[in-house]
Amino acid sequence: MTFAGTSVSEEDTTNGGALVFVTSPASIDGVRKSSATLAQMHDQHSGPADAMGMMIGTKSTSVVEEVPTGSRIVFTPASPDDIAALCLRVARSIHRR
Repeated sequence: MTFAGTSVSEEDTTNGGALVFVTSPASIDGVRKSSATLAQMHDQHSGPADAMGMMIGTKSTSVVEEVPTGSRIVFTPASPDDIAALCLRVARSIHRR
């Protein structure tokens, strides 16, 4: 996903990790649509190996949330024992783009 003026960051959550996409007003709709596609790709484990939605290998589910300046994808591992591994994978995914 590439939109002018967009940045991505990682957040640890209580139950996993999140990717937060912040963008300009002109790109909000595109970023939100792409975030939904990324989350769907992740949940269905379907897509190109180098796609951002495929880079988080820890078994988990995702939920997309709208934030005022973009979107947030929250990842929750299938097992609570995998929270630390999931957070690490989420953080690494933004550096592999």
